Amino acid sequence: MEHLPWTERFRPTTPEELVGNKAVRAELESWLREWRRSIPPRKAALLVGPPGVGKTATVHALARSLDMELVEFNASDQRNRDAVESSIWRAATQQTLDGRMRLILLDEIDGLSGSGDRGGARSIAKLIDETVHPIVMTANRSDLDKLKDIVKKCQVFSFTAATHEEVTSVLERVCSLADVSMSPDVLSAISDEANGDFRAAIADLQAVAEGTLGHLPDLRNVRDSLWSIPQMLSRLFATIDPSVARKVLSDADVDFEQTILWIEENVHHHLHQPSELAAAYEALSLADLTLGRISRHQNWKLLSYFYDFLAVGVTSSRTVTPFRRAKYKRPIWPLLVWRGRQSLDKKLTILQQLMNASRVSRYRLLHLYWHVLSFLSGHSQSLAEALRTWLGAKPDAFRRSLGGK
Repeated sequence: MEHLPWTERFRPTTPEELVGNKAVRAELESWLREWRRSIPPRKAALLVGPPGVGKTATVHALARSLDMELVEFNASDQRNRDAVESSIWRAATQQTLDGRMRLILLDEIDGLSGSGDRGGARSIAKLIDETVHPIVMTANRSDLDKLKDIVKKCQVFSFTAATHEEVTSVLERVCSLADVSMSPDVLSAISDEANGDFRAAIADLQAVAEGTLGHLPDLRNVRDSLWSIPQMLSRLFATIDPSVARKVLSDADVDFEQTILWIEENVHHHLHQPSELAAAYEALSLADLTLGRISRHQNWKLLSYFYDFLAVGVTSSRTVTPFRRAKYKRPIWPLLVWRGRQSLDKKLTILQQLMNASRVSRYRLLHLYWHVLSFLSGHSQSLAEALRTWLGAKPDAFRRSLGGK
């Protein structure tokens, strides 16, 4: 636990430890208790408010207090229709083994990316109709077109940014739990810079306590609680100080996998020499391996190494290339993976149809006949049409799989 970021290590675990938005939290608790009597008219709740105000922490604390089984998904990760209709749907429609009520948390529902969610929003709206357990979702905004079908089915709870006094009280609690001493002036300065964001304030408190920030003005220069990804990259590639780079990475509101993908896609804008790029990509690969081990074994003690590989790797790789501004591109790797999967799915469909029609094994079809059939289909429209008709395959799937004209 001592290796976790303070934002996780000192996350509130009971409703009594939560600060701010007291009335809204009471309404949410009342809505959850209503489920014990009967299913309410609105079977989903949407918690709306700026980052770091305690939306997710509230759900965790209430689930523990009400003895509910909490099943958590990040909506920006589970954003396609298949994911919703498999893992999330099972959690929402099946009873628990011990008879307890299950609470399903869909975090960052506004992470559904328009057409990129491939039906995720519509499937979630349908899921709300079928669920037998309460569903709670969080979002920074609720007025987005992509969420309109979901919002109509939800009871909306609006969270507001914390006051200066509330943020200061949380910082005092964290100081006590972490056994660190901090003057009231320092805590007040951190609260001022947090703009009502508990998470950002606690991250800054840890940085000051551990000496990552040399003096308080660094807060304004290093952290912006609403950093965009381009801002994160520009700050990351503009420093030669690993501690500053590490702070930039840990404070950015970007998940770990996205961080690696964005750096990988844009590192060549700042490092031009082959030796520089080789060193940077080596650091990225080590960070990726570390993240994989964290994910497989839930060993969050390794998170510190993940940030170190990225921060030290980026700052120490530059030896010749001068500093410059750059226009950053969105990572194309997830798109390529998705396209590859789509192509593979179509190939498997045609392959299965060939197996059914010819009674030949998959291995034999792939290794003896596939290339021949692809060649013939690509060079003779009549043969391609005859084969497609024999298989009963759809024209588009057949053309993309076997190359017919």
